[in-house]
Amino acid sequence: MTLAGKRAFVIVNPFAGRGRGRRVWHRVRRAFEEAGVACRVHFTEAPRHATELAAQAAGQGWNAVVAVGGDGTVNEVVNGLLAGAPQGTAPPLGIVPAGSGNDFVKLLDLPYRRPRDVVGRLLAGRVRAVDVGRANGRYFTNGVGWGFDGHVALEAQRVRRLRGLAVYVWALIKSLRRYRNAHMRVEVDGEVHEMVVTLAAVANGACYGGGFWLCPHAVIDDGWLDVCVGEAMSPARILRIVPLVMRGAHVGQPDVHFFRGRAVTLSSDVPLPAQVDGEILDTALTRLHAEVVPRALQVLV
Repeated sequence: MTLAGKRAFVIVNPFAGRGRGRRVWHRVRRAFEEAGVACRVHFTEAPRHATELAAQAAGQGWNAVVAVGGDGTVNEVVNGLLAGAPQGTAPPLGIVPAGSGNDFVKLLDLPYRRPRDVVGRLLAGRVRAVDVGRANGRYFTNGVGWGFDGHVALEAQRVRRLRGLAVYVWALIKSLRRYRNAHMRVEVDGEVHEMVVTLAAVANGACYGGGFWLCPHAVIDDGWLDVCVGEAMSPARILRIVPLVMRGAHVGQPDVHFFRGRAVTLSSDVPLPAQVDGEILDTALTRLHAEVVPRALQVLV
């Protein structure tokens, strides 16, 4: 399949990457036009607008739905596509990276720092079927973080002047003053573990948060979810382990535990914030259930 000469529904988040979404689209639009792609372009106006647009497009016979933005935009578009069409019938997703993190395109091995090169790959039309996760009814491509990770996501939303990885590093430092460890029950495919936890993450992919390789062994099309649990860490311990996480080198640390399964249920004795693909899922959850939906999403790569 090639996208050249066909029809694409394009969803642009102009606010992604502190305004980079609009600039990136203006740079790459000509490449679509030169290839004869008939684009219907919509700019998002509010949170969840991309979900509404993608749900409308899912059943209209488009050859592709293209998201221009970051991981949050992709998350919204994926939720719209999968809600708007029965599994396996939604049009393939194309991604032009323009956000702060752009982690999902890294997992697809797309040249995320060169949007025009990404467009060339999209036009070639190679399709890859990948898994998605579903947490408390919300689909995700990268992962869900609960506890300290949720606090970081809340702080990241308040950052206005920084971009990229710097947003998440600053938010992490700010979160050290707010977080509290919690007693958590971790159930993975029926196997139960109880411990005092700083962070629990359920991942479809190896990387999120702008470059944190929290579950480095996760693969986006293996039919499994990977779980990483950080046990009862002090602020000083968090600061020591973060450089390891950024390289995926924290595997084997005595206070970091990994599990793998198809269904994961997390329960906490206190309400905790949670993020999904970098966006706030809830500010005060006591229970989170996640499951894998194998090869539910077609992506242009």
